[in-house]
Amino acid sequence: MWLSLIERYLFTKALISFLITMALLISLVWVIRAIQEVDLLLSKGQSILTYLQMTSLSVPMLTASTIPLALLIGLSYTINNLNNNSEMVAIHSTGLSQMLLVKPFLVLGLLTSLLVYTLHLWLGPISMATLRRFGTEVKSDLISVVIKEGRFQSVGKGLTFHVSSREPGGILKGVFIVDTRDPNETFTYLAKSGTIKKIKEEAFLVIKNGQIHHQIKNKRTISIIEFNSYAFNLSAFSKPKKSGPVSQIEISTFHLLNPEQNDRLFKEKKGDYRVELHSRLTGGLYPIVVTLLLLISAFRPHPRGVSSRLSLIVPTITCLFLRAITLFAEEILRTQPLMLFVVWGIPILSIFITAYSLSRR
Repeated sequence: MWLSLIERYLFTKALISFLITMALLISLVWVIRAIQEVDLLLSKGQSILTYLQMTSLSVPMLTASTIPLALLIGLSYTINNLNNNSEMVAIHSTGLSQMLLVKPFLVLGLLTSLLVYTLHLWLGPISMATLRRFGTEVKSDLISVVIKEGRFQSVGKGLTFHVSSREPGGILKGVFIVDTRDPNETFTYLAKSGTIKKIKEEAFLVIKNGQIHHQIKNKRTISIIEFNSYAFNLSAFSKPKKSGPVSQIEISTFHLLNPEQNDRLFKEKKGDYRVELHSRLTGGLYPIVVTLLLLISAFRPHPRGVSSRLSLIVPTITCLFLRAITLFAEEILRTQPLMLFVVWGIPILSIFITAYSLSRR
């Protein structure tokens, strides 16, 4: 086995602390996301399954951001617990090499780094792109909104629907539609009944026995047209849009590395592309930075009491400070490409300095 018995013991303790911390942080992130999307249940009338799917798709990308913090908390707790229980004193008394003691923690740091890269470079963009497509379908599903009885529902800008009741067979009673999408005129549709029909990929609300009230802006007169049957096209609202800007967070890493120079989004947000790419490429280095900083500052036996806890304050503050500096540099990177030296330099120099110091010990 490539890890000795003591090393496996240390690795297991650190892994359990990390997993528990990460589970708590992910749960917190999911709850916040769920609260933001509660509108799906309250006003869009979606099922609880759809609600859970929508709120879960953004978790992988958010998880990648919480892993370094979870590792920081988990390792700090493990090291502090080992020192408080005098386990580190017992381990050191066996005469084992310092590097043999830090190996299980370095292995955990490398594994979490690999996990961050997997989420940042592959799974995260896929989940965010899926979330956008799924969200567009759900939120633009006019049919699920129309069939809600006795409620006025705004769909898009300037379009309001109301249905008095719904009868078996999909028959809608008391259909009321107000169309103010054109600021210069207003159309009001009143009908005794209506049904939703799909023809190929297009959806129509076929209303019967009603009137159309047409009023032009700044005029008091209203034109009234009676009809026996009228088809109101819902295709613009029932299908997801196939065009339009896409956030760079949804773009695959391959396309960030090889963007289409004529792409409109790339031309408009070239700085955002740059920040997103290098944020993904450097994000996986921070679990290693966190691990080395904690090891160099705190992985040594301490007397039982306050000293073992105080030894973890400096690396914790240092980790948070370095991450804050990097985030600030990424903001400047949007307009200043030379900030790449800072964005990459902070984690790389931190790894080299702490690794050298640890090896000297």
